[in-house]
Amino acid sequence: MGLAASQARFLAITSRKAYCEFQSMQIAQDKLSITRDLSEISEDYQNALNQTKLVWDYDGSGQNTYNLSYGVLMTPSTLNNYNPYLITTRTGSVVLNNQFAGAAATISPNGSPVNASEAGYKTFINALADNGVISDNTSDVILKTNESGNLIYQYNQNAGYGAEPLNKNGALVKNLAGLAYELQDEKLGIYTEGYFSQSKTVAEKHKVMVNGNFANDAEIDDLTFEDLLTSEVIYLYTGADGTDITLGSNDGDFYNTVWNLSNAMYDKLVNIMGTDALAKQALRNATTLIQQNLLKNTGYPTADEGRSTENAFNSAFSMAQESNLFTMGDAKGSKNNDTVAINLSNLFSCFLTYFELCYNGFDSNYSVGNNLNNSYLVTDDPYYNYVIVNKDFAADSVVVMQADFYMQLYNNICANGWTANNNIEDNNYLENALKNGTYFISSLNDDGYFYQGRYNEEDCIIEIKDEDAIAQAEAEFTSKKAKLTYKEDQLDIEMKNLDTEISALTTEYDSVKNLISKNVEKVFTLFQ
Repeated sequence: MGLAASQARFLAITSRKAYCEFQSMQIAQDKLSITRDLSEISEDYQNALNQTKLVWDYDGSGQNTYNLSYGVLMTPSTLNNYNPYLITTRTGSVVLNNQFAGAAATISPNGSPVNASEAGYKTFINALADNGVISDNTSDVILKTNESGNLIYQYNQNAGYGAEPLNKNGALVKNLAGLAYELQDEKLGIYTEGYFSQSKTVAEKHKVMVNGNFANDAEIDDLTFEDLLTSEVIYLYTGADGTDITLGSNDGDFYNTVWNLSNAMYDKLVNIMGTDALAKQALRNATTLIQQNLLKNTGYPTADEGRSTENAFNSAFSMAQESNLFTMGDAKGSKNNDTVAINLSNLFSCFLTYFELCYNGFDSNYSVGNNLNNSYLVTDDPYYNYVIVNKDFAADSVVVMQADFYMQLYNNICANGWTANNNIEDNNYLENALKNGTYFISSLNDDGYFYQGRYNEEDCIIEIKDEDAIAQAEAEFTSKKAKLTYKEDQLDIEMKNLDTEISALTTEYDSVKNLISKNVEKVFTLFQ
């Protein structure tokens, strides 16, 4: 190679080597940037693990919680015991959304405190209806007057300001034993004279087993819903000679009895657990689910335990102990009889579980499967609380409690003024405003007055880990980490290729440099 060609090659190698080294430095910087990004997303994820949210725990059990919202605080219901929980500023002004603010403006246009009066209260109630807070029917009932023109639900200027609080405790929290006690006088009503027998082999007869023993006529007549919770009650039917049982046909009386019992579950519980309209609807929905998913199920487990009617009975009974569906013992043959059975105790536990799911949502740990092994029923949970109707509470109607709710709200607005902020309906905004001290909670005390405090001073508001936010943060962390890891792997490959190329260029660089040096030396030797 000539000197000029060697020099040109040397310059090309030098340029390429410098470029590769520069690229290597760039990749090193990019990898350093990735390390910083990984550190940042890791820190964000760790911070997310500590995120909390505020929830409404109306019964203080920690088991029945709702997302904290303006609606929960400002809508009269069993969730707030028909008392308003006011969002207030540091100076005590009541913070209202646009609908409530529209009503408040009719009594105090600029939000300043005003004198409370019955006339102002009437104006406020009518304005609540005009602004869509309550229905026209509710306002008409609250403001209903007698023949003398006086309010039937009289306005109390001291409501929320020293008046003795009404007893609005329309719901009580009890454990399973407490619910069973409430149901001790509620009979099942399945007994029919001449309908039942105490035999495994008598055809076309109905039987009831309580804790594995036959119940006689008197015992069946006395069975209550309490027995379903405290004992194992299994209802069986042995079919006619040589007839295979098919639900809804030759065993129709048995089927109809269980169907009617599912309706009776609703009738009994609606008076015990129907604390509000939502609870009553949830009980109705639970009845529908029971009838759809259990009573209409014709694919009941079967077993052939031989040709004996007694074996068929034993098989049906044994399977019913663990099953939530109909079970059947199959006794094929012209002289033998099938038996079909259902565990009424399991059926009632499924009903209560469906009620919980319909009332509080299906995203819970409770579930109803075909048998006990693949179910988690509320009756299996010793810490589950049953909210039941308090038969002794003093307020004689929902209207009384609603009227008192809005009297307290009206009197507070009159005394402390109001301010509008429709953002308060955004749950995240509300939560942040309470956490950072922008707003406070004012609630009714036992002495009849409202007192202002921080959110963590309220018994009904608790702060828990925000599992949804944590799960979202984990998903984002995993996604970002995967992208950065992939990018880092690609940079490692590029760096490895550059290192290989730089190594080759360095070898060639040294070779060409040595060649140029020798050529120069030859030229000087030639002209000496």
